[in-house]
Amino acid sequence: MKENHDSVDIGHPGQHRMLELLKRIYWWPGLKEDVKKYIQGYFKCQQNKVQHQRKAEELHPLDIPQELWQEISINIIGPLPTSNGMDAIVVIVDRFTKMIQLKATMMNILLEGIAKIYRDDIWKLHRIPRKILSDRGL
Repeated sequence: MKENHDSVDIGHPGQHRMLELLKRIYWWPGLKEDVKKYIQGYFKCQQNKVQHQRKAEELHPLDIPQELWQEISINIIGPLPTSNGMDAIVVIVDRFTKMIQLKATMMNILLEGIAKIYRDDIWKLHRIPRKILSDRGL
């Protein structure tokens, strides 16, 4: 079960996806219950589990920017397998055109590092945005 759940290239599938992966190769009595127990006992999965709410919240879409590079979103993808000393990717997206800029980095990058990446690699090509959106506090 560890090979079909904890591996970096599989990405910690949930209970149903892991069960489908295992059933392609293996079967044993109580397979479904064993998978359920394994997922429930894996701390990271329980910590990151999406909590479904019964009451639907009203969504408020963001306004569409009127110019190129007026508003951007910044996020980090990672941790990834280390390559050339880097284990993450900074993703910067222009919200108007959806143009994307990617830069290899480390997961432990600080706000100053993000600002340096923007200054050195993005600003010279585009402009200083009026608004920056991020869900990671960057």
